[in-house]
Amino acid sequence: MPERGGMTRWMYVALTVMLVVLFTPLVVIIVLSFNQSQFGTLPFHFTLKWYRTLFTSSGLLGPTGLSLRISAEVAASAVVIGTTAAVWLTRRATRLAAAVLNGVMLSALTVPWLVLGVAMLLIVNAIGLGRSGLSIYLGLTAITMPYVTFLVVNRLRGIDPSLEQAARSLGATPTRAYLRIVLPLALPAIVGGGLIAFMVSFNNFLIQYFLAPFGVQTLPLEIYTLIRVGYEPDLNALATLIVAATVTLALILNRFGVDQRRLVEANRA
Repeated sequence: MPERGGMTRWMYVALTVMLVVLFTPLVVIIVLSFNQSQFGTLPFHFTLKWYRTLFTSSGLLGPTGLSLRISAEVAASAVVIGTTAAVWLTRRATRLAAAVLNGVMLSALTVPWLVLGVAMLLIVNAIGLGRSGLSIYLGLTAITMPYVTFLVVNRLRGIDPSLEQAARSLGATPTRAYLRIVLPLALPAIVGGGLIAFMVSFNNFLIQYFLAPFGVQTLPLEIYTLIRVGYEPDLNALATLIVAATVTLALILNRFGVDQRRLVEANRA
């Protein structure tokens, strides 16, 4: 029999198993980052050695900084281009043009990254860019921009058009009405799309592997190299810090989303 909320007991069991499978590796990595043993063996002895190693003699901070910088640049570009494309799709595009653009963006989401990486490598070699920082930037922007576009399109379609029409009737220009009414209401989707673009860019190994110039090591490429030759638990310490930063950011955004819902209610009132 379904319980309150429409979930059966077996659905709760399946959800619990899924959460355990998802989060157990994270818990293990966090625990190992505080274990004195280099090989993660028992008994457990608490230590902060690997965190000191991470910030003093580890070679992981350089690739991490590079990945953060590239991901931030890609996310900013994806937000600008993706939001512009979303506004065009909902305001100006013809049915045929919208279908073509949606098909192109869906292909970037559905085609395996391995295929996209090889195709992008062939293209950048054909036009003379080769493996370079610019190639990484363009490739990652191309695969992350659709996330922003689809999120913002759905948000724009859910905004009551009478709000913007009311601003226009009171003398606001189209640009001012968009900046003062539409943009604040679409901000949660824009921020969410930007964060998705950042995370996809930060974690995308395949595109970086095919387009990164020789000698340039982003964090995914550095981790790939270390796994092949062996690594110390300072990598676990870095992973723990990334998890902590991700959880903190999620909590902040959750609070931000609550404030945005209040903004929507205030505008409707």
